[in-house]
Amino acid sequence: MAKYRVSIDKDMQDIVPGYLDRRRREIPELFAFHSAGDLESLRKAVHKLAGSGGGYGFDHISELGKQVEILCQAGDSGGITARLAELKDYIENLEVVYE
Repeated sequence: MAKYRVSIDKDMQDIVPGYLDRRRREIPELFAFHSAGDLESLRKAVHKLAGSGGGYGFDHISELGKQVEILCQAGDSGGITARLAELKDYIENLEVVYE
């Protein structure tokens, strides 16, 4: 059973699965940027997440993107790790309901 349930407008049904697939494929890259200490590349990547999530109805993705972006600017490695883990968990355990 999914931990997170999000209601999305049924008109978005054709594009949401592709959006979420791209986010799932990005997760390892985000962790790799962090592991390599490349906070600038990570910041740029999560900035795009922050901008895109809400447009598809996933405000939590946008919020986590914003948080990671701020943590990158602050150099808070522990905070980044926690937020990336939360993002991964959210995306992997998401149930979309089209209404």
